Amino acid sequence: MYSNDGKLEWFGGNQDALAMYRMFVDLSHTWDDLVDKDKDVSADAINNAFLICLVYLPLNPFYQKIQSQIMPLWLMIVSAYQTANKFEQDKDPHGIEISHILRYAAGHIVAYAVHVCLGPQEAQKVLPDVWKSVVHERFDDYRKEHLDERN
Repeated sequence: MYSNDGKLEWFGGNQDALAMYRMFVDLSHTWDDLVDKDKDVSADAINNAFLICLVYLPLNPFYQKIQSQIMPLWLMIVSAYQTANKFEQDKDPHGIEISHILRYAAGHIVAYAVHVCLGPQEAQKVLPDVWKSVVHERFDDYRKEHLDERN
């Protein structure tokens, strides 16, 4: 289903950390589609999102290892995502600049996971690529999508 495409090295070969990252990707896409309603979300995707939250993440050994450290981040991430959605609804140009950043707040957990797996010095070597992967949508494209549809 997934190719390695170099991401395993971000986590020092830790398959559980990579699995956690992939679950975050799947979960975030489903969450986004449910909230902004720009794509139909299948029952299978919704069920998978619940399985990720309720079963797969809690059973993942790497997630178990870092869960207590990242729990405060989850509160911040949900708040950031809600704020980003509000800015998108309001179509405020300054808010859109901020919302593009806030939408990728879960990337902080990924960056933390890289630090845990590699240590701070090695993490610094791969984090630029990690963040480019996490923040995959360019700001100009995001701005056009959210501001050019104003009428």
